[in-house]
Order: sequence, then structure tokens, then C-alpha cells
Amino acid sequence: MNPHGNVLGRREVLARCRAGLAEGGVLLHGPAGVGKSTLLDALAAEAAEEGELVLRSTSGATEVLLPHVALIDLFGPHLNEYGQRLSGHLRAALDTALLRTSTTYGSTMDMLAVRLAVVDLLRVLAADRPVLLALDDVQWLDQASLDVLRFAARRIGGHRVRVLVAERAAPGAELVGTAVCPPPVSEIELDGVPDGVIAELLRSRLGLALTGTALSRVRKASGGNPFYALELGRMLQRGGSQSWLDRPLPVPDRLRSLVADRLASLPEQCRPVLLAIAADGEVQVAGDPAVTAAVEAGVLVVSSDGTIRFSHPLLAELVYGDASPAERRRAHELLASHVDDPLRQARHRALATVGADPLLSKELLAAATLARGRGAPAAAAELCRLAASHTPADDPEIGLLWLEAARHAYAAGLTDDARFCCQAAIRGVHHEARVRARLLLWELAGHDKSSVAPLLEAAAEDAGDEPGLVGWVHRYRAELAVRQGRPLVAVDELVAAQEFAEMVRDQDLLLQVLALRIPIELQRDEPLAWELVLRANLAADGVGVTQAAVHARLAAVVTLLRRGQTDEAVDAAAKALSEVERSGRMHELCSVLYACTSVHERAGLCARAAEFAETGGLLRADIEPTPGPGLTMRAAGQLNTGTAEAAAELLDAAIASGEHVHDREWLAYALGMRGRAHVLLREYEPAVRVFDRARTTLHDIGYQDPAFFMIDADLAECLALTGEPGQAGEIIKDARARADRMGRWVVRLGLDRAEALLGDSREAADRLRAALPERHPYPLELARAWLALSTVERRARRRAAATAAARRALDLFTGCGCVPWQRFAEHELARLSAADTPVTDAEQRLIELVRSGATNRQIAVDLYLSVKAVEASLTRLYRKFGVHNRAELLSVTESAT
Repeated sequence: MNPHGNVLGRREVLARCRAGLAEGGVLLHGPAGVGKSTLLDALAAEAAEEGELVLRSTSGATEVLLPHVALIDLFGPHLNEYGQRLSGHLRAALDTALLRTSTTYGSTMDMLAVRLAVVDLLRVLAADRPVLLALDDVQWLDQASLDVLRFAARRIGGHRVRVLVAERAAPGAELVGTAVCPPPVSEIELDGVPDGVIAELLRSRLGLALTGTALSRVRKASGGNPFYALELGRMLQRGGSQSWLDRPLPVPDRLRSLVADRLASLPEQCRPVLLAIAADGEVQVAGDPAVTAAVEAGVLVVSSDGTIRFSHPLLAELVYGDASPAERRRAHELLASHVDDPLRQARHRALATVGADPLLSKELLAAATLARGRGAPAAAAELCRLAASHTPADDPEIGLLWLEAARHAYAAGLTDDARFCCQAAIRGVHHEARVRARLLLWELAGHDKSSVAPLLEAAAEDAGDEPGLVGWVHRYRAELAVRQGRPLVAVDELVAAQEFAEMVRDQDLLLQVLALRIPIELQRDEPLAWELVLRANLAADGVGVTQAAVHARLAAVVTLLRRGQTDEAVDAAAKALSEVERSGRMHELCSVLYACTSVHERAGLCARAAEFAETGGLLRADIEPTPGPGLTMRAAGQLNTGTAEAAAELLDAAIASGEHVHDREWLAYALGMRGRAHVLLREYEPAVRVFDRARTTLHDIGYQDPAFFMIDADLAECLALTGEPGQAGEIIKDARARADRMGRWVVRLGLDRAEALLGDSREAADRLRAALPERHPYPLELARAWLALSTVERRARRRAAATAAARRALDLFTGCGCVPWQRFAEHELARLSAADTPVTDAEQRLIELVRSGATNRQIAVDLYLSVKAVEASLTRLYRKFGVHNRAELLSVTESAT
């Protein structure tokens, strides 16, 4: 189980909490709903999994006047078992405080005895195992418990008692929780989660796949507060399939109660100014009495640069949503006459106008062109959509306006908005708009094309015999053939598309044809593929950032990478990323981030690869219709700098998604990564099954290049480790033949390492050692080859050589920053050390009891020792074998025997 499954976007905070708990106490504080309790739950679950005793209390507003309620929560369940170790008068005082015994009328409680009893009880509990006090919502902690815990906090240092506190507090407020934490206290203020996390939060908690404008508005209104985002998401769910493009977000009563009281105190004359700020966000109204009153009421804040904004974005939604349509139109009309920026001016004019207005429509279209030039496709999409809404319904050109809005929305990653605009274009009479809108809908389906296949036939019918449109239909038929694993059919379609592109001089279509053809030719004709790469990139120069130009540049990155020109591939990927980031095109950014992940991982730059993977995964969760690709990318990040367990959890969900929507390409990627997670967890038999399935799937869809996913060596290695040398040999033979035919020398080292596990150990070790280069374009492949050499040397009983090889592998993994493989190599070194480490009879008995699943207390009874003595013995064993916990101890000692 992953205790952090619900903690999204808080990796750094979790690390700070762990560091703080190692030194003293940790106080998490922030506004309601920001995620304090979720973090506290995750850290408490982590501590429990590590064998700590977690004492938990959650205070409530209605309990603040009830004495010792928190103490009852914390210690009541354990008093029967451990209370007998307290002195009689202390036990009696604590029993009374916890209402376990009745008090005599007129008697008084000995408060000092209660406090000393709690301190002694904590020491008793900590003598058995480490203790974590987890105190949630301490702002409502009853005074009696607060006094006792404050007393204890100053006296439990050095007794294996950690304190984790969560407190709701406004910024700058005096904190209660510091008093109950042992020093030093780490105060960690929580603010909103990153934008990229909100979509995943809504998807995982509510099953709400929100994208487009609705998602961006939920993000903005919530201010990153997870509770606010979930409440807004629930309201959108209740609204069903309604479009929220032009409507205020509904704010649920639970959120109104948290923020609306600030608005209630303001006089009526403040409303127009507040509405203007809510409608625009950049209005300059400094010195206005209404602004001054709103600032004093905590509704508005003035930043250091003089910018005026709402103290929380949700207040802006409330003000705008509560205004009548007529009031909103008046506000936009006023704003249109006061702002200077032509984009904002055109937008406000459109929102102030009802009905068709051809002149306004032209103004909006010109503003959209300006927005596109500024790298703001989301603004361009809104302006085009407004232009369409102010165009007469019988105008035959309206379909082109909707198509233009859809294209900009697609570029901005506003998936739902793009679909909405495509459907509007299809309803029009303009046949070119209908063809291109259907093809864009096909794109918007993501990697699941099963439900949108009829779109291509409908587009072909609408295209008739118009060369430019027919060429585009051929281009999409080619992509469908690629996805179906029919590369020869795809090439025929691309050749036809290229003829039409050259006939009508459609440079964009020509670039897309070349970009699609390059991966196919990489597996059939390397010289032709490189020729196409050069031609495509030459054609892309000066075109700007378009989907076709980006795909052409990424084709060059992929080609360089598979040829072993890693440094050049890293540079090319960085250039593509810089260009796309400036353009604001989200779909292309997703593609570039995926390429950057692959390139940096193979270059041995694992920290950067993990950053790209996490960013790309969260972005894909925003704009992809299915979660599989985003989950797979985030798992790639875990396989670079995280844990195999976390990667496995993400990949299991990605595999389920890929199977559900029949997305074979991303399913194959997820299966291949899942196999690697299995290997890192030493689960070789299940690794064989998923590697084999991934390899078969990739071959079925036409990906035969052994440098594409580097899966052959992994499968052969696992087959060798599970006693299937014959099958492993066949895999290696087939991969070598394909590598030789395609010139993929970069994969030979991986195949060498797998082959070394098949033969005579000494000869195989000597062969592999001779094959090891000083450097390799893929440093992780070199590190894994050294690790395989260690295994073969160990089998040959050359312990010193095996240890030296494992240390070399560890150095390489550490240099790359690949944390999971670094841990794997450390474990291999511990196994080698364990084999040469003598174990005493007493230690062997202790290990056997641990293997049986006995707790420290059970072991103490069986060996006639104290629990403290058992813990000390285990600590010495951990140190002796270079491990950190029971599981690792059992693994290394099992291999030693």
C-alpha cells in the first residue's frame, strides 16, 4: 500500500516533514481545506508501516470546553496494557482524568500527577517502540489537554517520541501548536497545491475528467485549495454536461460560509467596483473609497506593486456569479471604455453586447490573431468563439470561425472547449470547416481511436475531390494504419498525402506527412529516414511553432537518440522545448516533454528526466481524455528518482486504463515500465510476463526497432534469471538480427549483459568484462551491465570481483541520479557482504524469529530479553548487513544461506 496515494503535489512538503520529525516536532498550519489533515494521515500511515505506535487525536469545535478529550483519544486505548507500569498514584490520577474511574464528590484532581503520568506513560510506550503523536485541528484542542501536552513536550526529548501537529490558522496568526511540539519545532505553512495537481485530484477523488475552461476556472477559483477544488467539482458534476464557457461557476453553500462573511460587512456602494475587478482582474482603482473599505474588510488586497486583487479568487467568483446578467454587461461595457489593451477591450465589448454584430466580430477576429502572435492560444480561442457568437447564424463563414476557435483551444490544451467548437463547426454549411473539424475531433480522441473511426469516413465524404482536403484525409488514414500496426498501408497513404500536399503547396500537410513517415522508415531504411529528417527540419525552419514543425523536430530528436548521438539529442530536445514553451501550445508541449523524458533518461540525467516526466504527466492529465498516458509519464519519473513501489501503483492504473480504451501504444509503454518496476522489486517471474506482453504489443503495432523501447535485453535477462535460458537465447538472437539490420549498435551492450547470464559463469564474466566500454551513450545501460557482471562473478565464486563490479555499478547509478537502481545496487552490495559475514547462533535465532513474523515483544518473550534488548540486537544486525529494515535483513540473510 502507498500511504501517499492521496497526497498529490506535496512531495517536497513530505520531505520537509520527515526531516523536521527527525529533529523534533512538526507543525503544519494553513487555511481550511488546504490539505493539512491529508498530510498528517499520510505521515501517520507511513510511521505505522515502519512499526511505530501512532497515537492520534482530532479535536472538534464542539469539544473545546470538554476537559481532557484529546488525552482520552491518545492514551485511552493503551492504558489497560501499559498503565500498570506507572506508579500507583500517577495511574490513579490518569484514570480519573480519562474518566476511567469516578471521583469522590468534593475531591480535586491532582493536575501535576496527571501531567507526570502522561510523561511517564509516553516513556513507557517509547521503550517498547517509537511513538508518533499525531494531533489534528489543535486550534480546537481543549485547554486541559493543551496544558498537559505542553508540559510533556518539554520533557520527552530523547525518548523516541515524535510529535506531528496540524492547525488551521490564517497567515500571520499566533499558533497554538508550537506549545505541544518538542523543540526544535519545524513550522511548515501550507498553501495551495500546484495547478497541475487539480485535474488529477478531481479525477481520482470524484471520477471527474475535467478539462478546458471549466478546469482552468476551478483552478483559479480554488486558489489551489484542494477542499475548495473538490467542492466546486462536485457542483459541476451536479450540473451534468452543461457548458461553463460563458456562465459563472456555481459556488456551493459550504464554501460560501467560509468566505462570504467578508462580503456581507461591505456597504452596497462597493458592489460595482468589486464587480469590475471580478470581471477583469486588472482594473486600476487605487484610492477609491470602496477599495479602501474592501481592503479593510479583507476582501481585497494590494500587492507591493500596487496591483489590487481579491484576497481569495473564490470571492471573485461569488461577486461575479451573484450579479445579474444586466449588471455584468454594464460592468463589461464600462471596462471596455477604460482599458487600453486591444485584446481586453475587444473581449469586454463582446461580453457587453447581445446579439449579432458583424463589425464586432471582425474586431474580435483581429484581436484573436494578435493573441496568437503573443503566444496566448487560450485567449485567441475565447476571442474567436466570441466572434462566432456575434456572427449572424445564417452567415456561411461562421463555421470557419468555430473551426478557428477549436484550433486555438486545442493548441491551448482546452480539450472540452475544442470539442464544443468543433461540433458547432460541423453544424454549419461550410464543407471545409466540417472536414477539418471532424479531423480535429479525431485528434481530440487522444490514443483511443476506436470510438471515432466514423469521423474519417465522414470527413472523406465532405472533402469530395478537393485536393487539399483529400490530402489531409489520407494523412489521418495513415496515422490510423500506424496505430493498427499496418506500416505498409500507412506508407501508401502518406505517399498519396504527399502528392496532394505538393499539388496544392500545403507546407503544413507536407511537414506532417514527413514527420509521420520518419518513424516508419527508421525501421525499414535508415538512410532514407535520415534524408527525410533533414528535409523535414529544413522545411520547418521559418514556419514557426506548429504541430507539424514540432513533430518534425521531434523526429530528429528520436533519430539522433537511436543512433547513439545522445548529446545532440539532448540539445535538439532543449531547443524544441524552448520554442514550444513560448508558444503556449499544450499538446505539442506534452509531446516535447515526453521526448525530453526519454532523452534525459538515456543520457543518464535522471533528475531532469523525472522533472520532465512529472510535469508532462500532470499536463497530460489535464488535456488527455484518458488517464493512461499521464499516469505512465509520472511513473517514468518515479523510475528515475522515486521508488519502484510508487511507479508500480501508477502503472497498474495506467495498464487498466489502456486495456479499457484499447490504447495499445501507451499500454505497451506502461507494461514495459511495469516490468522494470518488477525487476527493481526482484519479482522476475511477473516481470517476464509483462515484458513479453509489452514486446508482443509493440511488434504488433509495427515497432520493431530494438532501440525504440530497449525491452529485449530486459526480457531475456529475466528469462535467464527464472530458469528459461532457451527462450532467453531466442530473444537475444532475434534482437541482435534486428539491431544489425537497422544499425542499432547502442543496444548490443544490453544484449551482452543478458547473454552473460546464460553461459559458463567464468567465461561469461570474462566475455562481458571485455565487452564493457569506458563510456556509453546510455550511461544506465553501462551501469546495468556492471551490475550483471557482478551477478555472473558471484556465480563464478569470485567474490572480490563481484563486489568491485557492484561498486562500479553503484557509482554509475549514483552519478546518474537514478535513485531506484542506486538502491538496488546498494542491496546487491549488502548481499555480497552478507555472504562473507559470520552469523552467531544468537543472531541466527533472532533472524529466524523475524522471518516467522514475530513482533519485538514476542521475540523478547521467546528469548527472555527485554524489548529494548531486542531492538538493540536488531539495530546491530542492520548495521552489520548494511540494511535499514526487517525486509532488507531477511532478503540479504536469505541469499547468504
